Parts: sequence; structure tokens; C-alpha cells
Amino acid sequence: MWKSEFSLETAASPEAVWRVLADVAAWPTWNPGYIAARLDGPLATGSTGSVTLPNGWERPWAIYEVEPGTFFAYGGDIPGARQRFLQRVERLGTGRTRVTLSHTIAGVTWPLFGLLFG
Repeated sequence: MWKSEFSLETAASPEAVWRVLADVAAWPTWNPGYIAARLDGPLATGSTGSVTLPNGWERPWAIYEVEPGTFFAYGGDIPGARQRFLQRVERLGTGRTRVTLSHTIAGVTWPLFGLLFG
């Protein structure tokens, strides 16, 4: 399995961070990997949507799991593998918030996609 993860701490409240992460249509404003993003329903397990990549490809995805205000996992199938993205918000005892974004690829073709994604 291939995995990438990035975390940072911010003085923003967990609620403010959650609003940014949960606003799917605004993802392209902070994620250069998307030129468009759409959620076809509520931010809830089973809801679907899509993202459009800079090369114009539209990639469908589904929400696998949600804990409102804390995290959601979503993803989709790619040839021979499954992508999973996790967006997590954690309140720290110091009045700060930790934001973690992770991406995994599992399946028989993960080594190839791992090379492509770095």
C-alpha cells in the first residue's frame, strides 16, 4: 500500500477548519490538484461526488465514513486499486487545531500509482 500524509497545526478553531474541509465546492481554492469539486448530497456516508483534475479528467468518488466535525473518508476506484482520502480535524489542548490530510492507494497496481504520485 502507498500512503501520503500531511499534518499542520493552526490557531483556527476546529469548527472553522471543518467548515473549510466540508465545503467540497471550494476545494479547488486550496487544493491545486482539483479545478472543480462537487458533492451530490449531504456530507454523509454513501453520498457521492466528483472532482475534476487539472488535465480535465473527472473522477467520481463516494464518502466511506463521516464523523461530523472530526473526520471524513472518501475515495474511489482506479485501475487495479482503490484510493482513500482522509481529512481529520483534532482539537489540541493548547487552543490549537491539528489538520491531517492523508491519501492511500491499495490494490495490485499500488506500486505503479505510488511512483506516479511520488
